[in-house]
Amino acid sequence: MYAPATGKAKPVEEEVITEENVFDRPDETIGFFPKQVLYDLFVSTLILIACCVLSYLSPAPLTEPADPATITYIPRPEWFFFFYEQMLMFFPGYALIGFGAVVVPTIFVGLLFAVPWLDTGPQYSPLRRPFATVIGLLVVVVVVLNMLMAVARIINFPGQ
Repeated sequence: MYAPATGKAKPVEEEVITEENVFDRPDETIGFFPKQVLYDLFVSTLILIACCVLSYLSPAPLTEPADPATITYIPRPEWFFFFYEQMLMFFPGYALIGFGAVVVPTIFVGLLFAVPWLDTGPQYSPLRRPFATVIGLLVVVVVVLNMLMAVARIINFPGQ
């Protein structure tokens, strides 16, 4: 594309990116501000209004005030602490509580964060990626067991 007489290149025409043709060129983007910010603000406001309406129409049930003189109350952790309660059974004794409550969960979460760097194979099949498959199954097992413990608590200790 040289001009025959001068040897200089012809100027390249600038393509104007619009909302209609932006997907024709994946390397070009549309600005985030103000359009996307306004969309997010609108949806966030709708979600906040929905939460306020639902909390007004169906308020949280309140029970009787706590009685400090009772001796029959059995304290149970909330559902998100069932994992730690189970660790007390797997690691009994004061010396092992810290290991079960800090070291084991830290290793588990660190392993989850490290999976993208530990398994960098190009395959998508779970059979060809045994490391990622085992980690994924461990996560599923932990979540399912935690859910089963929550259901067992509801069944065995109703009203607590």
